[in-house]
Amino acid sequence: MNLGNWLVRIAFVLALVAAIRLVPTLRRPQVGSPRGAGWILGLHAWTVVAALLLLVSHFVGHRFEYDYVAQYSSRALSPALSLAAVWAGQEGSILLWAAFGGLVGLALWRQPGSLAKPALFFVSIAQAWLLGLLLIRSPFVRHALPPAEGMGLNPLLEDPWMVFHPPVLFVGYASLVAPFALAAAALVRRQHADWNRMVWPWALFAVVSLGTGIALGGVWAYKVLGWGGYWGWDPVENASLVPWLVSVGLVHGLLIQRATRALVRTNLLLALLAWITVVGGTYLTRSGVLQAFSVHSFADSGLNVPLIAFLVAATLASAGLLIARWRSFETGQERWLELSRESALWLGLMTVLVLAALVALGTTAPLLTALAGRPASVNVKYYEYVSVPLGVVLVLLMALAPALRWSRQQGLSWVGTLAPGLIAGVVLPLIAVLAGLRDQTAMALTAISGLALGVNASMSARLLKRGWTYGAGYLVHVGIAVMVLGMVISSVLGKTERLRLLPGRPVSSLGYTLTFQGTSTGARGERTLQVHVERGPWRFEARPVLVKAPRDEGLMRKPAIDGWKDLYLSPLELQPVQSHGEPIWLAKGQEVTLGQAGVTFTGFRMTSHEDLVVYADLRVRKDGRIVEAAPGVRAAMSGSQPIPVEVPDLGQISLARIDADNKRVAVLLSGGLGAGPAALVELSTKPMVNLVWIGALLALLGSGLAGLRRAVEKLPARSRLKHPLRPGVAEATH
Repeated sequence: MNLGNWLVRIAFVLALVAAIRLVPTLRRPQVGSPRGAGWILGLHAWTVVAALLLLVSHFVGHRFEYDYVAQYSSRALSPALSLAAVWAGQEGSILLWAAFGGLVGLALWRQPGSLAKPALFFVSIAQAWLLGLLLIRSPFVRHALPPAEGMGLNPLLEDPWMVFHPPVLFVGYASLVAPFALAAAALVRRQHADWNRMVWPWALFAVVSLGTGIALGGVWAYKVLGWGGYWGWDPVENASLVPWLVSVGLVHGLLIQRATRALVRTNLLLALLAWITVVGGTYLTRSGVLQAFSVHSFADSGLNVPLIAFLVAATLASAGLLIARWRSFETGQERWLELSRESALWLGLMTVLVLAALVALGTTAPLLTALAGRPASVNVKYYEYVSVPLGVVLVLLMALAPALRWSRQQGLSWVGTLAPGLIAGVVLPLIAVLAGLRDQTAMALTAISGLALGVNASMSARLLKRGWTYGAGYLVHVGIAVMVLGMVISSVLGKTERLRLLPGRPVSSLGYTLTFQGTSTGARGERTLQVHVERGPWRFEARPVLVKAPRDEGLMRKPAIDGWKDLYLSPLELQPVQSHGEPIWLAKGQEVTLGQAGVTFTGFRMTSHEDLVVYADLRVRKDGRIVEAAPGVRAAMSGSQPIPVEVPDLGQISLARIDADNKRVAVLLSGGLGAGPAALVELSTKPMVNLVWIGALLALLGSGLAGLRRAVEKLPARSRLKHPLRPGVAEATH
């Protein structure tokens, strides 16, 4: 008996049974909960979790008789990476998503409010869909002839980020089903009295969790994957960005609704759309339709039809509900052309949605162009052209909104709130000019970011005096402004040069001196480049890595990064080279590849009889054997004479030059013998790039504090302190 497959089947049936039991809750007069529905939902959730834990045990126990385990694991992996391999492929990541979805259903069951139970009908349908995918592509399929060893992970996935980044993303994906389900329930039952209150924590949680996953992915791409940046506009990246942007729009729409009773229908639409974009992104990245246009999209695995079928069904059902119930919902008076905070938030919301739509358009370009017979993807410049101007609008609105009041403005008192921002908007560009910034567009972006930073930091500091969770929304905007500053400065002031490094020969670039000292080969064939980087008294031993990936996935690159100097050294390739009599520098203690041997300079020796003789002691390593050699130079009255030595399998080595101050020597190989491969690398400076990570951390911290405050407000001990929400309350929280 295959326990894993049975658990998936049982969970699938339980999801369908739960959906059937919850059908009566869709009728508005229904009171109470259907008998046994809670038990069914609980049993479903824990069955999926049990299936996930069983799969984890197969990976940790190296059960290679299971095909999925053999594809993504091996005994060489550490326990942490064996765990991470669970979600490295399609089947495991879908099971992880379903497990989180089951837990979301349990949390929604316990949430008070009239819409929780009918919303669980839609959650159960979503769970049945995910588990249906696993019935088609199960992670518990057994090999007829089990292999002795698994294929292992892609080398770039053998990193601690793999343990955290995907699960956090899938928490965000799973949490977005709750706003979708609550919106669908509100539409079916024609009621939205407590919809805003119920959906708010889910929307905020989705923004935080999905945003954290995206940020972790950006750090991973920058520090490990060798992309040269933190964002590449790849379809898989965009598949998480679009739902996050829609969720950000939903959070701001809910703020406007709480204060003005407007945007009820818009928020229902956004709640539905956020999860539909998750399903759409799943189709794009897992059906194989973008396999030729994405560096880490999944290949076609037979899920194309069920993915597109559910996407179409969810979209049509949502559109049908909206059309049928559009006039059933009353909405507040909308005055978007007046100068007020809700107008600024509404403009920001619309800008975010336009950006999401344009990113989605660029991502789906291969499908749209395929209709004309020639599928093609958009250039990265497309995303820059649409994101930069829209980003400028968003940052300006972030600066303006905190200074405005809810409803109509009176007088010009709001101008005073802008004072800290105006000061920062002048000071920061001046500092940037001193740092070397000359680009006018970048100067304008720096000034706008400074304006937003000053205003929101001032508001956040003012409200923090009322309590440590107040002003959290403004802290989010502070983080975004800091991120924008980091993006602008690092991209404009950053420089990049491609270099060809010969072993032992220093090369100067971007104010640094690089000396390639050879390579070392790891147990699985990875080549680690040994590059000594210096600038004045500063030293950096860079160790970028080139890895030939399994499954014919090409050459993988892991950069070497110095965070304090914002220096980024990415390896490109190793090229064969002949010495042709050029001297090769050896620094003391550093091994350099000469021919097929590794040569290390260990120190000087001097003897003085009739003449002064200086020897350079060398340790030659080849095929596991170590040979000592000592070429020298004799200083006589008639001049200097080299004393070469013969090294087996390497040839004659002569001492060409001595640099005693820097403890290094230059040697010559006879016969033009190969002096090891040359390294083609890309050296980049990325000044102030750490502001991107700091800004992301501040934004996530602010979002988390906002959610924590809402959770604390719902504690029973504080329930008597609650009061009806007034515009001032919304103003204090955002």
